[in-house]
Order: sequence, then C-alpha cells, then structure tokens
Amino acid sequence: MKIHPTAIVDPGAKIGANVEIGPFCLIGPGAVIGDGCQIQAHAVIEGSVRMGTGNFVGYGAIIGAAPQDLGFDPKIHSTVEIGNGNTIREYCTIHRGSTEGSATTIGDGNFLMVGNHLGHNCTLGNGVVMANDCLLAGHVRIDDRAFIGGGSRFHQGIRMGRLVMAEGRFTQNLPPFLSAAKNEVYGFNVLGMRRANFTGAERDEVKRAFKLLYRSGLNTKQALEKAADPVSEFGPIGREFFDFVANAGKRGIVAYGSGAVKD
Repeated sequence: MKIHPTAIVDPGAKIGANVEIGPFCLIGPGAVIGDGCQIQAHAVIEGSVRMGTGNFVGYGAIIGAAPQDLGFDPKIHSTVEIGNGNTIREYCTIHRGSTEGSATTIGDGNFLMVGNHLGHNCTLGNGVVMANDCLLAGHVRIDDRAFIGGGSRFHQGIRMGRLVMAEGRFTQNLPPFLSAAKNEVYGFNVLGMRRANFTGAERDEVKRAFKLLYRSGLNTKQALEKAADPVSEFGPIGREFFDFVANAGKRGIVAYGSGAVKD
C-alpha cells in the first residue's frame, strides 16, 4: 500500500493490497477500495463507494457524492458499486443512488474519459467507452461495449443497448447494435460487431432486424408482431434486438434518421 502523507484516509475505510493513493485525496468512512487500485491526486472517494480490484481513478474525480435531486434526503443510505479494471479519468463525477438502498452501478473494464458525469442510479455494463464530457442524467443505462461519443447527453431513464455507437443528445432508447447521432438512427455498428467477433450470419441478422423495424413501412407494433412470427426465423441476436424494442417503455426508441444508410 502506498498512501501519500497529504491524503486523508478515514480509519473506517477498507483499503486493499497494493493500492496507491495520491496527494490530497479524501477517502471517506466505510469506503471500500479493492486490491491494486490507483487513486490519483485530489480525488474524492466518499464512504458510499464499493470498488473492486485494478481500478484507476484520475486527478480530481469525485465518486459517491450526493445525487443532484431536489427531493434527496442526505440521511438516505445509498451507494456507488464499481467492478474491476475500470479507468475513470480526470474530473469525472459519479453520484450515488437517490433512494434508500439503491446504487449507481459500474461493471468491469469500462473506460470513462475526462469529465464524464454519471447521475444517480445510472448503470454501466462492461467494456463501455465514454469519450470526454458525456453527461448521464439519473437512471440512464448503457449496456455492454457501447461506444459513446464526446459531449453526448442522455435524458433520465433511457437506455443504450449493447454494442451501440452513439453521439449527441438522446431522449429515447437506442436498440442494440445500431449507430445513431442526435436522437436519430443512421445504421448499424458494423465495426463494433466485428470487434465483438460477430459472425457474418449474425451481422446479417442485425441488418435484417434493422430493416424490418426501420425500413419496412411497418409501425413498431407491426414490426414486433412480424418478428415474433416463426416464419421470420430470428435467432438469439434478433430476439435480443426485438426484446429491447418491446420493453422500451413510454420513451420508445430512437427514430430513423433522414440521412440514414439506404442499402
């Protein structure tokens, strides 16, 4: 363990082996920091944080602060739960849950670049990449291996599906495997699917699901009904896509963009 003499580490914090804590850090009572984590100078880790192993926290990051919720009672016990192998770069802010016993949750192997904000009760899956200055309102969910472009903004309660590539401001849910900007879908994330080792047949299935939902002339309900027909022969990838759409809730899904792909 390597703790700089200017850091303030509460005696009630639980610090694992081979942890480095830099100058002027503040580690709150009850915080849990797993083995091999590195916390750079001026970072604040509140007592509400439970962090796994091998995480990197950059300069000035603040994790576990109270949510920006006008109705929040500071007496509420909530947490930030962070998995293993995450990189959280400079000046990121991650707020704890807003209701009793709730959590903001980050999985494993995520890469949050400079200045990202995760509001209360957000959920990140595994392998998510968020470029600089992205803003997530409360209860936003981003699924595994999504790529989020710099400066993107997400309305509370929406969800970004697995392996999406998204940039801009979003107020609706984005189904998995698609590419979108500014609340409009423009195609499918071929590069992301290849990196995830999707077969050619699986990529073709995504393309077929995309065309049925967005380019068949059917409304969402009709597309879901046709996708459920055994004749459509969608496998696990197609079912994942349409299950997402079916459970999109009142916010619905992102619309097809005017400049979208035509093939």
